[in-house]
Amino acid sequence: MQSQHRLLVVLAHPDDESFLCGGTIAKMSERGVHITLLCATKGEMGRRMGNPIITTREALPKLRVEELKRACEELGISDLRFLNVRDKTIEFESFDLLAERIVKVIREVQPDALVTFHGKYGGHPDHCAIGRAAEFAFLKSGDPNFYPDQVFSAFKVQSLYFVLWHAFYDEWIKENGMSSITRVNIAGTLQKKIRALRSHRSQTLAVSELWGNQNPSLPFLKKSECFIKGNSPTNIEETDFFQMIERLG
Repeated sequence: MQSQHRLLVVLAHPDDESFLCGGTIAKMSERGVHITLLCATKGEMGRRMGNPIITTREALPKLRVEELKRACEELGISDLRFLNVRDKTIEFESFDLLAERIVKVIREVQPDALVTFHGKYGGHPDHCAIGRAAEFAFLKSGDPNFYPDQVFSAFKVQSLYFVLWHAFYDEWIKENGMSSITRVNIAGTLQKKIRALRSHRSQTLAVSELWGNQNPSLPFLKKSECFIKGNSPTNIEETDFFQMIERLG
């Protein structure tokens, strides 16, 4: 069954989408959800350049963009956009300007749901910074007095979710409980996630288990991906981003 839903994913670096929510993105795409990925940087400060080295520091940004495009093809992301912020500097960018730029994308794309990083549990300064800006944009995009636009009018996104990185899973559950998360079963799209990760060769060639095993066992390759509910009721179990929207009609 084809869905008319639209999903906006706002992340910091090429490969964030595959590591953190690739299986869910692929699953939503298979359902016919239109997916826009807004990537803040081109990953030019990435620690790795292949193993063995396959690029130079100067050529890395262009390569990572090409790798991300291939990953998007694997996951079914039909709309890829960049904010062109320099890698490892998002936290130093003007918060208001970042929020304004994300609001403009929201008003153009008109997504039903938005996925981004949690401002505290992002695990990286870039992640937390873009997550805070995206959350603020989520709150303000429906306000016609917030950066009025003659082309795209105010639009309120219905649902907000934050990726829950496996490194913070136990801490989050201990503090907030299981009812605060949405768990998406990705068993059917796990292989797409693995292929998307392999598209990011410059960053993943060093992860030998990912390449040397048909069914690699890694902490970011479980059969489910978890997301912190940004505004969904915690007393109702969810298994995807659109259940509550559909329930409310």
